[in-house]
Amino acid sequence: MVTNRFCYADIFFQLMRTQLLAVLPQLHNMVINLYIWVFCTLVIMGYFMQSFGLAADYGCFQLAGIMGTVGLFEIFGNVTKNIMDFEGDRTISYYLTLPTKPWVVFGSFVSFYTLIGVFFSIVVFPFGKLILYNSFDLSHVSWIRTAVIVLLSNIFFGVFTLLVTTLVGSMARVRNVWSRFIFPLWILGGFQFSWQVAHDIAPLLSYAMLLNPIVFIMEGCRASLLGQAGSLPWGLCCVGLIAYIIIFWFLMLHKMRKMLDFV
Repeated sequence: MVTNRFCYADIFFQLMRTQLLAVLPQLHNMVINLYIWVFCTLVIMGYFMQSFGLAADYGCFQLAGIMGTVGLFEIFGNVTKNIMDFEGDRTISYYLTLPTKPWVVFGSFVSFYTLIGVFFSIVVFPFGKLILYNSFDLSHVSWIRTAVIVLLSNIFFGVFTLLVTTLVGSMARVRNVWSRFIFPLWILGGFQFSWQVAHDIAPLLSYAMLLNPIVFIMEGCRASLLGQAGSLPWGLCCVGLIAYIIIFWFLMLHKMRKMLDFV
């Protein structure tokens, strides 16, 4: 039993290492792309849009949302890569023949996606602070809460990436990743507005929005970075995310088993 666990751990870390080595040469370009998005968003929303009546701290509001959803926009590329492999080289089939459990293989994928997502969230923070400067008050930041919600958010995105892979299923339908998953979850997840605002305007719709896991990510990040006032309780956001992670994990394993026909 102990030997098996060590074997599983070794395979797990070797699979993660393989994926990390593959992404490292592209990492600096990925960070540049991320910084372009952050710069454009924060300059426009943090400075220019104030002349149209937006709150002075709206740039900070957007920064919290960006930190929480960096991993969401990685889903399209990762799902595309997964499906290309499933329909082409089928490296995944080799991984599933290794002397380990399928959940170890998929757990290594989730851990890799989580690690990259956390890294992106971390590098966004100082860049965002530099752009917003004094308008972003660090005294409101709860560092431990921020670390927890960022970690949970990116674990969720890791699991969700694999689930979306099974739901899309083929390269012919890969364009659906953006139009059916990423965009609606993001735009209805409170990136540009808070749950409290939605509740004040349309209470029934605001409760329906709680079915969207991105709402918990957005609200949790704002509660930890900008203070609890005006956001859903941070603890509720964490519980909601953990519930979605568990449900989506088992659903993903079920659908992967049907898709790849492994034991």
